[in-house]
Amino acid sequence: MNKLLIVFVFLTSFARTQTVIQYDRMETWTWAGLWWSFAPTAGWFTNASVTPTESAAIYGTGTGTSAYEQDWYSLPNVTGLNPLNQYQLKFRLASYTFSNSTAATRGVDAADYVSVQVSTNGGVSYVNELRITGNNNATWPYNSAGVVTHTANGSFTNSAAPIGDVYASPVGISANGPSVITLNLPSNISQVAVDLFCRANGAGEEWWIDNIELIEIPNPSLPVELMCFEVTPTQYGNLLVWKTASEYNSMHFEVQRMQDSSYKTIATLPAAFNSTETLTYTFVDREFDNAINYYVLKQVDTDGCFELFGPVSIDNSKQRILIKIINMMGQECDPSTQSGTFIEIYDDGSMKKIIK
Repeated sequence: MNKLLIVFVFLTSFARTQTVIQYDRMETWTWAGLWWSFAPTAGWFTNASVTPTESAAIYGTGTGTSAYEQDWYSLPNVTGLNPLNQYQLKFRLASYTFSNSTAATRGVDAADYVSVQVSTNGGVSYVNELRITGNNNATWPYNSAGVVTHTANGSFTNSAAPIGDVYASPVGISANGPSVITLNLPSNISQVAVDLFCRANGAGEEWWIDNIELIEIPNPSLPVELMCFEVTPTQYGNLLVWKTASEYNSMHFEVQRMQDSSYKTIATLPAAFNSTETLTYTFVDREFDNAINYYVLKQVDTDGCFELFGPVSIDNSKQRILIKIINMMGQECDPSTQSGTFIEIYDDGSMKKIIK
């Protein structure tokens, strides 16, 4: 039953998906945004929207620097966030001219902008993380192909568009204005509040906002840092060995063998839960009956999420028995507990060098 080894190792994708945990779609919401100062030109309008039928919008009237033509669309503090996970703010943005389609100033320019201001201390203080500016009276619809993606770093420099984090729309009317805005929020946060400071100070200048979402992304770092997953033939059966360099919230491992065109669990071994040391796990499969056997390793977290490692395969059709394994000093040893160069010696007199 102890045969020639063939090994293939892959890291497969695992069941972790991003989730919208709060939203303001204007018509429906769990995260209720409001215009902070209720400027006369700010409100909710039905001329355009991503989801029917409303958007939050603010428009200019031609009074220049009037305070009534700027306002904060304020999203209240959200608590209970998991500092181990990542969070994104995403919203849709457009520039139209419904309020005045003939004014010489219609369309947003460099004096018009939307600043994304983020607080992670309960609204005590805010940081300008991202600014989207207009340029040369630009307009664009919600279905524009333009995107802005930025990772928050705790500060913002208002550089001249289109350099840095300030987005400048192409000159004039453009279908490539930034319709999808994504801000990767600071790491290790347990709460967040967001203000969208909108400024449009000329006639026919408008900002339209819809479908604001707070998205949770499970910790992208693997809960298990796998060093190796291997299978070796022995006189006792197929020996599966895997090592972890670290583990976080790891509940158990499942060894699965291909049977009838699908993988079936043949053993479950408890994991270390949390560890920063190198750990070695072993399992001997004595029950296989296929000529070539395929194995995957399923690692399950305490929250039910899992990762799949493998597959590894072994050819059990050739009658070659592993007698012993020696190190470079000629001493018989167990390579599953050591690292270095070893020699496998088989019953037919053949040898194979392995490096762990």
